[in-house]
Amino acid sequence: MSKPLPCLLFAALTLGCSQSQPAPATGGPNVPATAAVSTPPVAEATPAAKPASPRVATRKPGATIAYVDELADWDRKIAASIKRAEAQPTSLIAAEAVAGSYLTRARLSGSYDDYASAQLWVDKGFQCDPSGRNGPFGTRASLNFTLHRLDRVDGDFADAQRGKHDNITESGHKLFAANLALQRGDLKAAGPLFDASIALHPSVGNLSAKAYYVLGMGRPDEAEALYRQALDMYHGATREPAAWLHLQLGLLDLGRGRWDDALAHYRDAEAKLSGYWLIDEHIAEILTLQGKTDEAMALYLDIIARTDNPEFMDAVAGILLAQDKADEAKVYIERADARFRVLSARYPEAAYGHALDHYLEFGDDLAHVVELAEKNHALRPNPDAKQRLAQAYRKAGRIDDAKRVITQALASGWTTADLHAEAAEVLRAAGDTKAADAELAKARAIDPHAGA
Repeated sequence: MSKPLPCLLFAALTLGCSQSQPAPATGGPNVPATAAVSTPPVAEATPAAKPASPRVATRKPGATIAYVDELADWDRKIAASIKRAEAQPTSLIAAEAVAGSYLTRARLSGSYDDYASAQLWVDKGFQCDPSGRNGPFGTRASLNFTLHRLDRVDGDFADAQRGKHDNITESGHKLFAANLALQRGDLKAAGPLFDASIALHPSVGNLSAKAYYVLGMGRPDEAEALYRQALDMYHGATREPAAWLHLQLGLLDLGRGRWDDALAHYRDAEAKLSGYWLIDEHIAEILTLQGKTDEAMALYLDIIARTDNPEFMDAVAGILLAQDKADEAKVYIERADARFRVLSARYPEAAYGHALDHYLEFGDDLAHVVELAEKNHALRPNPDAKQRLAQAYRKAGRIDDAKRVITQALASGWTTADLHAEAAEVLRAAGDTKAADAELAKARAIDPHAGA
């Protein structure tokens, strides 16, 4: 079952907000905003990323850029912004600029260290105005959103909206509100908010965010058109946004069971930003699905060496188990478990979803699996969280609870192959074979490989 990637669209909307003036939020890649201090969204907090060794960047418009070059560029920008902030210790704008740069770097690195650095500079920004009237409210809201701490977002978001704003800034507000509604499971509210954001000021961020939304609502052709519109709109110097959009087109095809087409899009992404672990891991996933397990294994091991990310340890374990190499798989499962425990202790809310996938697949303590799924769902009760909560209940033998939650997810209007496939499993466990078969048919109408 392919993993959804809401992280790239929703887990990092940054509202740069000096003096309560947020910059436009974006729903996807690193797109510079044009108002106030802007930091675009970063990828969902993932347990990844050893620091890359910097090297001299060489870039030409449209050329392939190495991931380490892109990361080194941000390291230079961060160093410069820290120098400015240290020269102006009472400047909220300068402190927020550093925080924003770290959030953007975190998008590339996936490292919790970058989120911690962003938090440090957000705190410094608030220290610049003891009255509490002005501060990096939007940036803190975005940081907490990224780390799945949605219970900390509302007050800061309200403060970020104080005063009058231009259309670009208001567009960012609408986009942030749309993504927040989506993560909270209010899909009816999310749709009009995405439209309102685009009406105020079309951007790569709101077009790609709406694309993710309409894809989940069962409109893949509209989603593809929006992603391509966003691609046509982007002409920035950094290559990551274009790479990210090609990746989303690949994920769209993956969700429809079109593996070769997905891989072609991933290769397009790779051509924009080579060596990016996020692209490489999706290539490895497709290679696994295509039965090219030797190639996939080699790539996963290389990614693990680069990132120490336990999700990819799980992927290796899955390949080994399929090859009846249980003892070798156990080594990677235990290694991933240890890493998830460390990450969960540092940022528990951010780790819930990632760790949950690990324990759903390999966990023996079903009570712990249910606990994680319930905590994840309590923070952001979106359809994906409901699907995984239903799966946890089903595995724990709590079929009535599983049926209740999966019914809620289906009623939301969200329609993906994974959701319908899980509904089929739950309904079959509940003894409703006819309804289960109907859900499996819906899943396979979206992705012929679903439920296999």
